[in-house]
Amino acid sequence: MLESLHVKNLALIKESEVFFYPGLNILSGETGAGKSIILGSVRLALGAKAGREFIRNGEDYALIELIFKSSRKELIDALNELELPVEDDGTVFIQRKIMEGRSTARINGETVTGRGLKRIASLLIDIHGQHDTAELLDSKNYLDILDDYSGFEAEQILEEVAGAYADYISVKKEFDDNRSLDKNREKELSLAEFEIEEIDAAGLRPGEDEESEDRYRLMNNSKKIVESVSRAYSLMNGEGGTQDGLDHALREIRSVLRYDDSLAEMEADIAAAADILGQCSRNMDDYMSKMEFSQDEFNAVENRLDVLNHLKNKYAGSIEAILDYADERRAFVEKLSDLSAYMERLEKKLNRTKEELLNACDKLSKVRIEKARILSEEIVRNLKQLNLENVRCEISVVSDSENITEKGYDNVDFLVSFNVGEPLRSLATVASGGELSRFMLALKAITADKEKTETLIFDEIDSGISGKTAWNVAEKMNVIGKDHQVIAITHLPQIAAMADSHYLINKSNDDDRTQTTIKKLSEEESTQEVARLMSTDVITDILLQSAKELRSQARVSKKL
Repeated sequence: MLESLHVKNLALIKESEVFFYPGLNILSGETGAGKSIILGSVRLALGAKAGREFIRNGEDYALIELIFKSSRKELIDALNELELPVEDDGTVFIQRKIMEGRSTARINGETVTGRGLKRIASLLIDIHGQHDTAELLDSKNYLDILDDYSGFEAEQILEEVAGAYADYISVKKEFDDNRSLDKNREKELSLAEFEIEEIDAAGLRPGEDEESEDRYRLMNNSKKIVESVSRAYSLMNGEGGTQDGLDHALREIRSVLRYDDSLAEMEADIAAAADILGQCSRNMDDYMSKMEFSQDEFNAVENRLDVLNHLKNKYAGSIEAILDYADERRAFVEKLSDLSAYMERLEKKLNRTKEELLNACDKLSKVRIEKARILSEEIVRNLKQLNLENVRCEISVVSDSENITEKGYDNVDFLVSFNVGEPLRSLATVASGGELSRFMLALKAITADKEKTETLIFDEIDSGISGKTAWNVAEKMNVIGKDHQVIAITHLPQIAAMADSHYLINKSNDDDRTQTTIKKLSEEESTQEVARLMSTDVITDILLQSAKELRSQARVSKKL
């Protein structure tokens, strides 16, 4: 549920904060007061495209903050997956800051990408406006609408269809790829056998390339290495070198050792150093003797490296990968050697996976047909309650086994007639704006118990209706508000009268600046606003009494 909205420096809003409540929250106000700005700020906070034009004139930034409370498992899983903090009390704090040329978004204090923000937003709130009815004008959406209504039963089979479709596509790709091999079988077989022979002839050994590179590096630099080791040897063992110095020092200390026993430790250290130096000299001598390489040895290592690098460049980046490639080619040769038998087995597998896919699609189609019948009846009943007395509706489910996707093989269309004597036609081609708004509201009322999103926003979805129809729309919003938090912008007194919480959006001039504010109304103030919506300029006592009666009638309706 959306608990609060805080807006600062956004368009005409200097700073405003509003708290929302469960049930039906109604926002009303004069035309041009800024109702669209309020809900526009919610869209911006939830990831809508933002630019400099949204920042209040004279300010450096705009700020929108939303606080939600929700304990939905899907939401918690998404927060964890995005590595965002999860609050114990279910609070989700969203902040969007819009600046010149850029914007930042945070969830529970942590920076989040635009994609992450929209993902979390989709689990928290669902916004519907006059323009959002466009989804009803695209028949591609009808299949998803029907499946959402069908619920868990369709969801299970959809998973089965998606799995069977993935298996079928995988086998079909393998079948098509291998069928093309038959045309070039001899050429492909000859190439594979040549590659295997070339790799086998090289007698590759895992890790050999690294060993050869180390050996080549050592040989290539042996002259420089021996020269340096030889100089080090001379410095230690030549005339006046370190070894002579230690021997001389040892003789000197031993010559006075009888006068002071404490010199024994010093004598032992020098003797030990002389032994270590001697061992080091012998090691150097051994090392230099082993660093004598013939030209033939050097050429052999160099040639081997050429072979290894050639194979690595041709087939793969390492010896291990080349050996794996050879194994794959051997399997390929085995397959080509008996391609007809292999293709026969593969074709049987393809037919089996397609049959399994068609069976799953058929199961899903039967569920859809039954659910389409029930949904059609519910839509008609709800639309008649919304003053479309002559409406007829049929949800068409047509199967096409030649066009299968991961969602099955059904094409769904919503066929409607809003007037007596008119044939059923696709909703996308016959509905007016007001009819589309009521159709969507009817769908929301029907699916309210299935709707997972806790907060629904309706932005002037009542456009183009009045009178009895407006009252019926208000009752539908009230029905949805029993299971969800509903926030609705309206210009109709019938809908405003149904409010559990009523807010007034107002535009005023202050210090030579125009600004939009939002205020929660008391019962008396709400009655005044309902009366204003019923009138033109002057609110008379009769209008006030009518507004009170409308509010009273709404309270009675809420108890039903």
